[in-house]
Amino acid sequence: MRVIRRISAVLIGFVFFLAGILKLMDPVGARLVVEEYLKFLHLNFLMGGAGFIGSGMALLEALVGAALITGVWRRVVAAVTGIMLVLFTLLTLLLYIKNPNIDCGCFGEIIHLTHAQSLIKNLILLAMWAIAFLPFRKIEITRKVKYVSFPIAAASICFFLLYSSFNIPLVDFTPFKPGAELMLPWDIDDPTDNRTPTLSISDASGEYVDEKLVEGQLVVVSVYDPEKMRANHWARVQRVVQDAKDAGFTPMVLAASTPEEMHQLVSSHEVLDATYFADRKKLLTLNRSNGGAAFIQDGLIVTKWHRLDLPDHQKLEDFAAEDVTESLLSENNRDRIKLQAFLLYIFAVMLLM
Repeated sequence: MRVIRRISAVLIGFVFFLAGILKLMDPVGARLVVEEYLKFLHLNFLMGGAGFIGSGMALLEALVGAALITGVWRRVVAAVTGIMLVLFTLLTLLLYIKNPNIDCGCFGEIIHLTHAQSLIKNLILLAMWAIAFLPFRKIEITRKVKYVSFPIAAASICFFLLYSSFNIPLVDFTPFKPGAELMLPWDIDDPTDNRTPTLSISDASGEYVDEKLVEGQLVVVSVYDPEKMRANHWARVQRVVQDAKDAGFTPMVLAASTPEEMHQLVSSHEVLDATYFADRKKLLTLNRSNGGAAFIQDGLIVTKWHRLDLPDHQKLEDFAAEDVTESLLSENNRDRIKLQAFLLYIFAVMLLM
């Protein structure tokens, strides 16, 4: 029975840890999920702290998962885990009853569960928690060595959150992930399918020019919150627009704004001349970085860059000269390897130390 209890605790830990890490990898996505929950619960006054709540909850999940796997402070961790599972279960029960059109966000963008599936998942985890920790008096004392591995894992998780806050997600699970091909709205069968990568854009006159997104080599800058862009951010956008032109690309700045607002925010004619307008949520999905860029060739999304890591003239010239398939593989496989290496490292720390 002791082995079964320990296995149950570790399995719950794996679920918590992976759920937390997948959300920590995409803090902007975690914020969007929290915003949807706050709207559903009529807690709009907390909207300003949605990003902090999303990252904080994801960090807590990952740390609790690491604590369950390493087995430290078992009584305290068992109590915290039980409280979290009860709250998650009540929330998913409410979602199941009300059935709002929101995603549970349990595992970030990688897995989308229905409300019924989320409820069943939490009920199973609650049953496993009861097997693992009830009665409390039978919870074993942790081996001392685990008090070394947990702080290392916790520090690594915090570093991962810090890294993710200044980079686009290492692996993109959105409909606009690298390798996806943009589709024009009139070419799809089901316009309500949110998993279809469609993006409508209009010019300053209000005319839709979606076909521009599927023609030629584009460097597309996404500005989903123009008013939050500082002068140095706009300077980076201006530089990448000019570098893209010099390297033979067509630069596009997609803003969730109006022509009048953009003229108030931006003085650069290079940026304004390349500006088109699109839906904020779509731009958030295209690139999680406000002011980040994407390389798109004939509608194929090849790679993306964070606002702090925009490509220079030489980088863009290298892309122009390289085969698009090679660019797609080399740019995105590197980030996948980074994520896999991190997960292997942290699991080794938690399980082997």
